[in-house]
This record gives sequence, C-alpha cells and structure tokens, in this order.
Amino acid sequence: PGRTPYRGKLKKPVVEYSGPRSARGVADFASAAIPSSHVVPVEEGGLDAFLGNGSLPKAVLLGSKPELTPLLKAVGLALHGRMLIGFSHGPTSPQTASALGGGEASFPRLLVLTAGASAADAIAYGGEMKPSPILSFLMSHAAPPPTGGAAAAAAGRPAASLVKELDQAGLDALPKDAHILIFGDVPDLEPLAESIFGQAVVARAPAALASKYGAKSVPAVAVLRYGAAEKAPKKAVAYAGDVAGLEGAKNTALASLPETQVERLGPANMDIFFSSALGISATQAACLLFSDKGEVPPLFRALSVAFEGQIAFGFAPASLMSQFGVDKVPAVLVLFAGEPPAGKAQGQQVALQGVRFEPQVHGKFNFGNIASFLASFIESRLVELGASAAAAGGGSPDPDMAMSSKADAGPLPELSASNWGAECLQRGGLCAVALLDGGPDNTGRKGQLEMLTQLRARRAGGPLAFSWLDATCHSEFISAFGLTESDLPTVLVLSPSKLRWARSIGSFDAETVGAFGSAVASGRKPTEAIAAIPPLQPIDCAALPRGAVAVEEDDPLGAEIMAEILEEERREREAREAAVAEAAGAAGGGGPGGEAGG
Repeated sequence: PGRTPYRGKLKKPVVEYSGPRSARGVADFASAAIPSSHVVPVEEGGLDAFLGNGSLPKAVLLGSKPELTPLLKAVGLALHGRMLIGFSHGPTSPQTASALGGGEASFPRLLVLTAGASAADAIAYGGEMKPSPILSFLMSHAAPPPTGGAAAAAAGRPAASLVKELDQAGLDALPKDAHILIFGDVPDLEPLAESIFGQAVVARAPAALASKYGAKSVPAVAVLRYGAAEKAPKKAVAYAGDVAGLEGAKNTALASLPETQVERLGPANMDIFFSSALGISATQAACLLFSDKGEVPPLFRALSVAFEGQIAFGFAPASLMSQFGVDKVPAVLVLFAGEPPAGKAQGQQVALQGVRFEPQVHGKFNFGNIASFLASFIESRLVELGASAAAAGGGSPDPDMAMSSKADAGPLPELSASNWGAECLQRGGLCAVALLDGGPDNTGRKGQLEMLTQLRARRAGGPLAFSWLDATCHSEFISAFGLTESDLPTVLVLSPSKLRWARSIGSFDAETVGAFGSAVASGRKPTEAIAAIPPLQPIDCAALPRGAVAVEEDDPLGAEIMAEILEEERREREAREAAVAEAAGAAGGGGPGGEAGG
C-alpha cells in the first residue's frame, strides 16, 4: 500500500495469480505475499539488542520451526507502529529461550515485554495459537494507534500531499520534470496535482520569489517546461492564480513533454519499428498505444520518458487496430517475441506475443496504473530474459544488438589506450563515446559527466555502452572522424563490428543525446563507413599543455613600419588642429584664437 513511484493515489497494486486454481494454491500464494519486513529476527545472543530497539512494547515468538509463519507476518503488519515483533527459533536459541522462559522448554511460545521491561519481566501468552486470540492479546499490550502523519507513516505511505513545498534551495536544484510553481494562495491544487501525476510536478514556492519568475502580482502561477535547460527563472511562463491560469499552466507544462522516445507507426515503418524495438530495449519489447487522436497524448509521452531504454514506445492509429486484435481505443498493448518453435533456425521470424492493459483488472486508464502495469511486465520480462540468455549460453545474432551490462552504474569510464579495447572494441554492441574538453579550464565538464552518468544508468542493459574521452588530449583520434575542438562537446556512436559511425548534432543534454543514441541503434539515424576504428595513443593527458602558447617575436621591421604609421597619424592630426585654429582666428577679426582640441 501507499503511494508507489507511479501512482498518485493511495491504492494497493494488483498482483496477478497464475498458480493452480485451487483454494490451497490461492492461500499459499496470498500467504507468501505478506511482507516479512515487519518481523525482526532475534538471533542467538541478540536479545538485548532487540529489547533496546526503540521505546515500543515488544513481543517475541519462540517458534518450534525455523520458518517464519504467515500468522506472525500478518501480526507484524497489523501492529506496525504499535509493537515491535521478533522471532527466534526456540530449539536452536537456548540462551534466548532461557532468558525469556526460565526453565520452560516447550515451543512455540509467545511472550510480551512492555516498554522498558527486561527479559525477566516477560508476559507469557497462554491461549490458543490462533490469529484472533493472539492478536487480541498483543493489542492489549501494544502502544495506542498512531494518528495523523504518524498513522500514515505506520501504514507505509507518506502523509504529505502530492503538492510539493519548495524553498530557494529546492528551486535551484529542480530535476528535468515540468514544474507548475504556485505563488500565494491558489485553490484546488490537489485535484490538479493528481490529474497530472507522473507528467508534471505541482509545487508551492515562496510568494516573495513570484516576480523573479515573471509574475506581476500574487497569487500567481508559473510554468517551467520539461528539460534541464528550462529551469532558469527567465524561462518561466507566468499565469494568473485563478482557474483559467491553472488550466493554461497545465496545458503549457504537458505540451513540453518530449515525443522523441515515441515512434508514430504506420504500414510503412511497422516492420522496421519492431525489428529495432526487439533489439534496442532492455526487455526486447514494445508498448503500443492505439488511439483515434492525431497527437501523442502527454500521458504516453511521460511514460516513454519514465521507461526510456527499458521498453520501446509506438503510437498506433486506429486503422491498425484490427491487425493487432484491438477492438476499442484507447488501448495499451505490450508486444514481445515468443519462444521460437523447436527446430526453428536462429534468425528466422518468430510470432509476437502480447499483454494488454485491462482497466477492469489494472485500474483506470491513467499514468499511475499504466506505469505500474509496465513496471510489473518489465520486472518479470528481465527475469525471463536472464534465464533465456543463460540457457542459450549468451550471444546475439547481431553484434550491434548485444546488451550492455546491467551493472552500468557509477562513474562514467574515461577512455584511454589501456581500456579502449575492453570498454568498446571487444565489448560488443555499440559504443557511445562522449567527446569532451578534458582541460582544467572547462568548468562545465562536471555537469556534462553527471548528465551522461545518469543517462548511462537509465540505459543500462541496452545496446549502447557509454564512456567519455578527453578529446582535446586525443586530437588525432577525433580528427579521424573529421572533428576538431570546435565541435565539442558531442557524442560518437561507433559500431566496431560493422565499421560504421555517427555523430550527434544539437544540444548536449540528456534528451538530445538519448534520442540520438536510440535513433542510431534502431537504424533510423544514418551512419557513415570508416576503414578502421582508430586506436587511442598512450598519452598522459594530465601532463599535456592545453591551449595556444603565447610566443613573443622580435620583429624589427614590424616595429619600424608601426613607427612610420604613428608618425604619419601625428602629422595629420597637427595639420587638422592648425586648420581649426586658423579658421577660428579669422572669424574673430584677427584676435587671439581659442585653444584647439586634438
């Protein structure tokens, strides 16, 4: 329960059961789904630490079996925030059992310790080991139920609303999401925040900052469009703090969501889309939205950004519904390649399988429910692909479609002669090499590397292996691609197996670089041939002088020419001054002339 990363409402997610259709099977499935995180294991010798953990009353079950029972997990969940529940296997924990039960050696045994009590003061339960009497006994010794924010925390959900509160520091560190900033008292914000949950952020900001974001009076609303480069106050779009202003702000924020991760589908590009989608995404799958509208809705654009690199996204017109067995719009369908029949040769086409988002099962057609549906599919699909890859011994029919490591996290690797082969040439797949100015005077390099590191983490498991190169140090390498320092920063995508390459053009941000990489991997971006991938030379970039070196030249001839030019200018200036003085004297009847300014 609680607000999941994808849901704006307090609602339990749906869990699909695919086991035997029997009461026993369903009961086992439901029991296994009860979380065990609310029961604390009490290891032998760890009783004192358990008793000293917080000020809540405590209960310990000395079990006859080592396994945690569904009953105790359910009790721990029910009393979360009111009592700390512990479990110890009695027969293998003689010290714990002796401290709590004296000479009693029968199990199972349940004991309660009130707040601050020692093990010697434990209260033993003497009733039946059944849910109702056990829960009644424990509740009689538990702390009072929490209220307000504490109740929300105990239930596993935040008490805060969907409307965020931002101060100056928060405004200075906004993520790339579209933001609707509220200055002053503006009503009906919760319904707005819920309606665009996952697509844009609604946040209150100090009213004193309203003018900085273009507002002429308070209350007011300001929109910062999607993208890291759109968060400067001067780029805000201001609206009045009323119903019409909120509607305008909402439309502006949603309109800024990029469409770069969504492919508009039609008969002409359908085969190309699926051919690339089953290779470039981590799940080797595609999510299709069937619609009778002409534009990709903000909800689907937001989903494509949220799951970038994990699954491909396609926008299908209503004319393609019958081809996929879709009977009404809007409809969301996830398609993936099924297992090839026995004896089928590798590389031959296989039938697509599909999973459909069903509102009757998965909930209303909104961002939270669809995102949860996709997250569940992605999780199970990755497990399935991992097992399939292990069974097949790894490998990929197309070396450019080889998946990068799921462990692509942490700092972005810097390329050098020593790791060039491991990070690119022998790695498999495509190399996405960011060409940066590595000199000490490049103050923007830290931000560039942070952006690339985050992009690499989001694309982990895809066909692109990200790294960066100090291009001002390895100028010979970039010259092989016709590039110079004036082209930095940029990104090269290389295919070592096919000797092809492409270079990104445009803004150097996550959206542009990510879209470029996807386009190259999918075949939508043309590439150029190269005779051989150039090597990296063993250069000590830290000791390499940067920039041009100023050289003083002793040029007597140049100095002589400059002296002549200055002398000629002096004579011309004196002649002009004399002419002005003469004209002034004539006008004054021969009297004293005024001083002439040069």
